[in-house]
Amino acid sequence: MNWLENVRIVLVGSQEPMNVGAAARAMQNFGISDLWLVAPEPRVLEDLALRPGGSMAYRLAVHAEEILDNLEVVQALPEAVADARLVVGTTVREREIYTGPVVGPRPMAQRVAEVAPQGRVAVVFGRETSGLTTEEIDLSQLIVRIPTAPKQPSLNLAQAVLLLCYEIFGAASAPPAPDRPPLAEQAALQQLFDDLREYILRIGFTDENRLPYAVRRFRRLLHKASLTPGEVQFLRGFLHQSRWYAQHGRRKTDPEG
Repeated sequence: MNWLENVRIVLVGSQEPMNVGAAARAMQNFGISDLWLVAPEPRVLEDLALRPGGSMAYRLAVHAEEILDNLEVVQALPEAVADARLVVGTTVREREIYTGPVVGPRPMAQRVAEVAPQGRVAVVFGRETSGLTTEEIDLSQLIVRIPTAPKQPSLNLAQAVLLLCYEIFGAASAPPAPDRPPLAEQAALQQLFDDLREYILRIGFTDENRLPYAVRRFRRLLHKASLTPGEVQFLRGFLHQSRWYAQHGRRKTDPEG
C-alpha cells in the first residue's frame, strides 16, 4: 500500500470548514494524507487559523489533525496538479465533451492503482454548491461520477471524498498492477497543449471562438494515449519544427540562402 502516499486529494473552492475537517477524517480512515485546498473561501482559512480548539474543521477531523496541520493552500488548480501523472476530476453534471472517459468509482480506483506506484495522482473535488468549472475539469485525464438516485444526485463533499478514498484503499489492498511506462506529469502535458493551441490557431485549423472546443477534443484524444515524458517531448518538438518550417520555408538545420 506504499503508493497511497502518492494520492493527493484536492478540494477546489471549499466553502464550509466542517466539510474540510470531515474530508480529512475520511482520508485518514483510508490511509491517504496529502490534502490541498485551491482558493478556499475566506471563512475556511479563518476557521483553520483557530486550530485546534476553536476550529470547526479540526473538531470534525477526529484523529486526522495532522492532515490539516500539513495541508497546502494554493490559488489555482494547475498549481495543485502540476506534478500529477494522473488527474481525476469529479462531477455530477453532463457536458458535451469531456477530456477523458467518464467512469464509476471502482474503475477509477483501478486506474489510480496502475498510475500511483509511478508517481503523483490528484483526485479533484469541486465546490459544494457548483462543483468544478469546465476549465478546471478540462485538466483531468479521467472523470469519475458516483452513481446516485435521480431525486438527490449530489453528495456532500466529505461523503464523496470518503467513497472515493474507500475505493482507492480497496484497490491498494488488491495484488499490484503490472508495471507500466511512467506517464508524463500534468505540467508537461499543459506545455504540450499550450503549444498545440498556438499551432492550430496559426495554421488556421480553428478560430478563437471555436478554440476551446478544439483543444478539449485534442486533450481527450491525447489523454487516451497515456503519454510518457519522452512522447510529450517528441510531440512538442514536432510542433516547434512545423511552426518553424511554416514560417521560414526550411528546417532549422538547413543553411540559409
